[in-house]
Amino acid sequence: MGAVETIKAIEAADLSTFLKDIPADLVVRGVQAYSRPLFVRYFKGYRIQMAAKRVREMVDHEVVGKGSEELGQLLSTLWNRANGRLYHAMYNKVRTVDENVDRIERIDDEKAEGFMAELLGDHDATRIYLCILFNEVKFSKEAIEKKLGKKIPIDPWPPKPTPEEAQAEAPAPESK
Repeated sequence: MGAVETIKAIEAADLSTFLKDIPADLVVRGVQAYSRPLFVRYFKGYRIQMAAKRVREMVDHEVVGKGSEELGQLLSTLWNRANGRLYHAMYNKVRTVDENVDRIERIDDEKAEGFMAELLGDHDATRIYLCILFNEVKFSKEAIEKKLGKKIPIDPWPPKPTPEEAQAEAPAPESK
């Protein structure tokens, strides 16, 4: 599952929280490095104070409308950086299940609820929910709804590994 599907699936209020968390100047610089034409279309000649409004227009048109996975991934990465404490706390908890987090197919509900309860001490439910969605943390829909009061709008959940993840998990062929 990609960032575009996630951005399209989340509710407007959650998308607003997601975008508000990312410093506008980072989005502008990221877009400038990623695509000069997009930078010119959305940000050239605008004051940085207008950037947040322009970011939302860009997301609505380029990510939701055109399905730009690269731009969606850029925003997801910037969100994870902006919420680094939450991202690393979640990663460290999930890593206790298996050091290679990409191999995890599912985390049992009791453990998942415990992780979320601990994270709720320092972070709000919406951001934990966004972290779970954008990083494809393998908690069940039921555990997420029970602990965070949020529904997962994506089927199937948890998502299956991408072909690249499946390839990384496959044992290396033996050399002769």
